[in-house]
Amino acid sequence: MSKSPSYILNSFLTAIGLMVFFGPSSVLAKTDEKAAQAGQILKRYCFRCHSGDGADSGYAFDVRQVATLSEQDVILPGNSKESTLYRLLSSGKMPPRNQPHLPKPSADEAEIVRQWIDAGAPEIPKPKRRDFVSLQETLTSMHKHSSSLAAEDRRNVRYFTLTNLWNDSEIDDAHLRNARAALSKVLNSLSWSPAIVLPQIVDSKGIVLAVDISRLGWTKEHWNSLLDDYPYGVDYGSHPNAELKRINSDLNKLALNSQLLHLRADWLISTAVKPRLYHKLLYELVLPDLIKRPVDPKSPSNPKNMTDRDLEKYLQVNVSANQFANPPRVLRAAFVKSGISGQNRMIEMHRLGSGRVYWKSYDFLASNRAAILAEFPLGPSNPANLFDQLAFKHDGGEIIFTLPNGLQGYLLATGAGARLDAGPIEIVGDSLRTSGNQTIVNGLSCIACHRNGMVEPPRDEIREFASVFGDAKIQVEKLYPIHDVMRDEIDKISKAFTKKLEESMAVFLRYDGGPEPNFAYMPEPVAEVSRRFLLEDMNIETVACELDESNPEQLLVLLKRTQEIRGLGINVLSRENGVIKRDAWESKSYHSLMQETARVLGFTPFARSATN
Repeated sequence: MSKSPSYILNSFLTAIGLMVFFGPSSVLAKTDEKAAQAGQILKRYCFRCHSGDGADSGYAFDVRQVATLSEQDVILPGNSKESTLYRLLSSGKMPPRNQPHLPKPSADEAEIVRQWIDAGAPEIPKPKRRDFVSLQETLTSMHKHSSSLAAEDRRNVRYFTLTNLWNDSEIDDAHLRNARAALSKVLNSLSWSPAIVLPQIVDSKGIVLAVDISRLGWTKEHWNSLLDDYPYGVDYGSHPNAELKRINSDLNKLALNSQLLHLRADWLISTAVKPRLYHKLLYELVLPDLIKRPVDPKSPSNPKNMTDRDLEKYLQVNVSANQFANPPRVLRAAFVKSGISGQNRMIEMHRLGSGRVYWKSYDFLASNRAAILAEFPLGPSNPANLFDQLAFKHDGGEIIFTLPNGLQGYLLATGAGARLDAGPIEIVGDSLRTSGNQTIVNGLSCIACHRNGMVEPPRDEIREFASVFGDAKIQVEKLYPIHDVMRDEIDKISKAFTKKLEESMAVFLRYDGGPEPNFAYMPEPVAEVSRRFLLEDMNIETVACELDESNPEQLLVLLKRTQEIRGLGINVLSRENGVIKRDAWESKSYHSLMQETARVLGFTPFARSATN
């Protein structure tokens, strides 16, 4: 895209002035560093909505491309005071205030953007290309680590790789740090163990991480569930590289396991916390009642017919008893507007002991007459409810609870309590498309929204405005405390959650020179990795990295010349700016499109043996 004359003139004059003051080489170094810092900030806080034509914001500018910022009058290079971008960032108006789950830049970060604009808004440099790491090198790192372990420890160790991200020239170091942190958070968000389990970096570049899955409380069934859904698995039995085959064979012998011992970290981060894997890993393979309950073939989205009562029984929380005790053993807040639901919403908190809590929200369809909480504040309906005539009737809800390790688990349910994969779009939605679209899915969408634990709700509107009197009014006051009480509880819970977040992620965010993480401002790493994985189109370099090919141009030659690859339908990558979608790359008949493409390159699509 060509730059506007005003952009070129402003940049030129600014550069001349700076060179007179500092000297040419000093200016180049300082402006390049400032531009890189500003680029990181814009990507961190703005890119999810402002990524060019077709972005969710509806605006055409792309924060990665300075020329579009200037042409769309978002910045005036050399003049931050007249630049809309800086005014909105520094005033806290962007990201939007009505999206409390979105992180906002700190004052120091806004200052960096100001300095960058006043320096003429120089181009944001692209990430430096790293040395290519081959699949053989990755497997060698795993083999070396496995060889260092005692025999009894090898059996439960599994590996997660970031090699494809490392090899991609469009991926910067900050994204790699996010991916390491996100991997740790996801693994611990799928664990019922009482302690945070940190993945161990086992190579010099930080792209191979090892975890003893038994410390997560995982069994063989957990790993096999991941393998059954994994669209990137290949074995090396027919590969022409004999050394690659030997290293992989030796690795499997050490682990006494013929299964695939490693998964891509970005796939796990983006997939394992979405239904159906999230439900299987966190609930169906753990809760005793679900383990012994037979699969219902008529209910593919909820094969164990799980309800919120199954979880409440396992957590030993009696929601009804707490609601209708005298005095009630719950805290509530209700409001007309929220950042998630388009209708009324009510939340309530139950204590689990040892500082752990169980939150339950009550959400409503617009057509629900008994959803007006000011008129019906004393639900849900129950034989023990002395005010049943004033009971609301909810249509669904979200459950958030503290895991034993201090992180959070999530469940979406219907009004009757049946487990849901996703919230009905007519009730709730996600404009950021964290799950790949606007649907709020259980697990991933919840993790992205609740980046610092519980989001402080709007001020309760029921205690003051409920249209009830007498004993009913007294009951409302018992259930719905003053705002300061709920705010203080949420603040205390969020601080405890943030402490556990730091324990699970900080070491990876600081890795390789990363800045000290500020959990109050930073974006949620799982969401950042997932949005790129699920939403960004795959070009020829992305595909080459995922096939462990060091030369995208060589892969292009194969696309054009190999009939077998052309028959797979991905030759669109051979045209200028050709891309494919992630969904297509992972789509399966028996094997995924990625696995079928890898077959042409000498790999064998992995299929889990029924005997392992």
